Amino acid sequence: MAFASSVGDDALQDIQAESYLPATLGPLAEFLLLMSAGVIPSSGLQWLRDRQIANFLKAWCDRSPGWLSQTGHLGFIRIQKASDEWEIASVDFLMKVQRAAQETSKLPGTIPGQMAAAILELAGNVQEHSAASETGIIAFRAAAGVFEFVVADQGVGILRSLRSSPDFLTLNDHGRAMELALTDGVSRFQDPRRGHGFRPIFQGLTNLNGYLRFRSGDHAIVMDGTTPSLATAQLAQKPFFAGFFASVMCKAL
Repeated sequence: MAFASSVGDDALQDIQAESYLPATLGPLAEFLLLMSAGVIPSSGLQWLRDRQIANFLKAWCDRSPGWLSQTGHLGFIRIQKASDEWEIASVDFLMKVQRAAQETSKLPGTIPGQMAAAILELAGNVQEHSAASETGIIAFRAAAGVFEFVVADQGVGILRSLRSSPDFLTLNDHGRAMELALTDGVSRFQDPRRGHGFRPIFQGLTNLNGYLRFRSGDHAIVMDGTTPSLATAQLAQKPFFAGFFASVMCKAL
């Protein structure tokens, strides 16, 4: 995939400047979400030139409920409100995700299952906290030695979600809100059993080379390296994006 070499939009330049590989899913999904939110002009698709993702793009832009490549290494599903129908669809999709991580990416041991569990947790967060679960989406890509996924929505965002709790009424910074949300045990619910939704991601990336990017409001957090953690995170201000975006890539060492 290639972006135009010269584009005036700051948000697009921001994506180009990140340390993404050209063939990775994360920047593509972020680009499409920013475009659908109006941050990037809708003419942005003219900058995408890759026949291999043409069907993926068409299904995404046509708002198809889901799509999977014939090889099973690339696909997405749109998140629905919690229901028996969604549970069946999500379990089937995550089985395919786990199989791709195991058979195509060759992730070792229990890592494929941990990645599927992390995706399920994030999808649950979309349903529970975004106030707009119908905008949620899960996407994944598997390649030799590499697995990545995206979970995102265009709901209320982390800051507004946290501020619905009396504990966070004075919180007014999107970056700090993301840092808190990624901290194990922090939740808008006053319940010690809550706030552990990101734990499966960090556990799954133990002893793996990982790259994580989270975005909400006007900030993004990036973590990378072996066993990435919040302690090594880089926080930066970005053009405003309503909702929440999570991109995770891991490589077997």
